[in-house]
Amino acid sequence: MKRISFLLVLMLTFLNAQTPIPIPSNPEEKSPRKAMLMSAVLPGTGQFYSKNTSWGIVYSALELAGITGIIYYKQAGENKTDQYERYADNHWNDIRWLDDYYGEYFEPYNNNNAEKTHNVNIYVGYKRYTFMEFIQTFRVWDDWQDIRNHIELEKEYHFYENISKYKQFKQGWDDWQNYRNDPYYQVIERSSPNQEKYANMRKYANDLLKRSGYFSSAIMFNHVISAFDAYIRTTKFNNSLTQNIKFQLVPAVITGNQGLTLHMQIDLVKL
Repeated sequence: MKRISFLLVLMLTFLNAQTPIPIPSNPEEKSPRKAMLMSAVLPGTGQFYSKNTSWGIVYSALELAGITGIIYYKQAGENKTDQYERYADNHWNDIRWLDDYYGEYFEPYNNNNAEKTHNVNIYVGYKRYTFMEFIQTFRVWDDWQDIRNHIELEKEYHFYENISKYKQFKQGWDDWQNYRNDPYYQVIERSSPNQEKYANMRKYANDLLKRSGYFSSAIMFNHVISAFDAYIRTTKFNNSLTQNIKFQLVPAVITGNQGLTLHMQIDLVKL
């Protein structure tokens, strides 16, 4: 009777052992959404959170490189901007420009040969004129001589751009008169060596600032890619934590004094 009971228990154990038994996960599962949000805010942190240390280092290093590039090229560009603005202030003069402009183009508002396609704001005391308003109000050179000491130009981004590009502002450069009949400066955009040098200085400064912008775009891209990558890697991390254990009791008949023995086989299955 005891032997029959033992065999029944053994058979039930054998049958139950065919079903995988889940083992509690350890360490705890991570939230893919949390990892995604963390890396969206600060690339690499979501990867560290899901134990993907090497990728966390990669995204963090890219973020640091991007920030370094932004700061470096922005400062370099701003320094070069200060340099070209000082150069313009030392070599380009508003009164010289208006004197020679009116001298070259009599009554410029009605003169079809006068270049007047680009604007610059001109202050006379507290009153502001656009360039077209100014030459319309002050038709000839004599009309504005009484106020010449009260004229001031608004020197903003477009002002520094205009004097670098257009022949409309060539008369303001201090070396223009020396090159006004030079064939070389008649066929290119620039009108004198100083204007040409200034244009190159400004271009270099703008190129540096553009590089800073490229690094800003790279950082935004790094945030997006790192966020999606953190979500995927955290999901994979959670999947790797689920383990099942499967018992299989395999009877083995061994001839000898010990009689019938049993062999137990344990398989770890990782989902």
